[in-house]
Amino acid sequence: MEYTFKDGKIYQDDTEIYTIKSNSSNLGAKSIEISGATGLQSIYIDKAPGGYKISQGSMDMGTLSRNLVMSYNGRTYSLSKPYVDNDTRKMEIKSDDSKIGTLTFGSGVLTGTYDYMNDEVPVVVYMSVMSPYIKSAYNTPNGQTGRRQNAYRMPRIYAILSNVVFLIAIVIIIFSGALGIPTNYDFLILIIVIAFSFVIRSMGRRKYQEEHKNDEDNGMNKNL
Repeated sequence: MEYTFKDGKIYQDDTEIYTIKSNSSNLGAKSIEISGATGLQSIYIDKAPGGYKISQGSMDMGTLSRNLVMSYNGRTYSLSKPYVDNDTRKMEIKSDDSKIGTLTFGSGVLTGTYDYMNDEVPVVVYMSVMSPYIKSAYNTPNGQTGRRQNAYRMPRIYAILSNVVFLIAIVIIIFSGALGIPTNYDFLILIIVIAFSFVIRSMGRRKYQEEHKNDEDNGMNKNL
């Protein structure tokens, strides 16, 4: 099954299935009402100690914690960390460590997929909670460019070390005769230095990615 969220509504193909209304304040969402189309029960997400409670009609069905762990109808659900697939941000929906669905963030659109009807409500709840982020800078062309640029960034110390190593190699090559280094070693020295410089830069990029890997997720739960 595939649902699409757009402009406050959830569709299956071109058929409207749910309408989402959020009651928010500066401190985050107080409640979310997911109104079902004819024949479908509405879902309510209301603020409660430690997170939210989920109900359908007058029945309490589960809870949603601030870290997006959901307890619903006797099962536990969670969201994976966002990852990028073909330049698109995705999150896996899991239940008891097994993948049961996927959220895909597009340009102004959020798509939720799942295989079994028992998982419909948790997927719809996650879509409603995550819908504010479909227009984030992460999903815009500038956001995509920024991520590609970030792939080449590194802490300043690594860039300095890489440049210093390269400059030392150039000096050694220029003054190799005065230093008693055989001329035919120049090329070997250059290859070694390029490799060493590459290793330093790779370490720096990896360090930068580790330090900033959660930047895109900052504020992910601020509406909870």
